[in-house]
Amino acid sequence: MKKNNLLIKVLLVIVTTLIFSSCDTESMKKVPVDQFVGNWELQGRSMLDGIRVSINRTESGAFTGKVIKINDNKYVNFFLEPGEVLVSNIKRSSNSEFRITEKKIGSTLFSTYGLTSSKEFKVVFIDKNTIDLGSNVIYKRIQ
Repeated sequence: MKKNNLLIKVLLVIVTTLIFSSCDTESMKKVPVDQFVGNWELQGRSMLDGIRVSINRTESGAFTGKVIKINDNKYVNFFLEPGEVLVSNIKRSSNSEFRITEKKIGSTLFSTYGLTSSKEFKVVFIDKNTIDLGSNVIYKRIQ
């Protein structure tokens, strides 16, 4: 009976050690929200590839991203101009995850017909210069 108790205790210690050693503690650290401030280039969506956005904090403390450069896509050229707000909201959802609200291209047309004119993405920082929106869609910091 003592051998069984000792074996159970040893297995419990091993399992506990494996569980805690396999946890990704880096993702549990609190990412500063000010890491969003800067100039970003959109990558991973053919229509939006190459669009550049400048994300800054407003006087009220909120974050907005204004377009500083558009690409050559005909729909982007028709519906989007430099200076327009593309990222309308950024909010924290956990220590390392955020939600970004991005205006859809053609949002004025969509809203005319009662359709949604923005989309919310659950995002994480891959590193200080890369924001992952999922499905290989990223914002890459530019210098």
